[in-house]
Amino acid sequence: MSETEIQQSIINALNRMTLVQKVSLLEFVNSMLSESGSEKPKGLLKFSGVFDDVTAREFEASLKDCEKIDKDGW
Repeated sequence: MSETEIQQSIINALNRMTLVQKVSLLEFVNSMLSESGSEKPKGLLKFSGVFDDVTAREFEASLKDCEKIDKDGW
């Protein structure tokens, strides 16, 4: 695939995306291009180190119920 074909494919994909998808893609591209690493992480990484050990264990324990599947519910 040539450079021109790649660019055209990207443009075609952008034209089919919602605004929210375009913003997410732009953030992803910018993170790929960031060399300094000085930008603050987005998503769950921003919470890294926020919880103490006890709170983190309680949170983890509360998620255990979410791992159970009610086969009769489907």
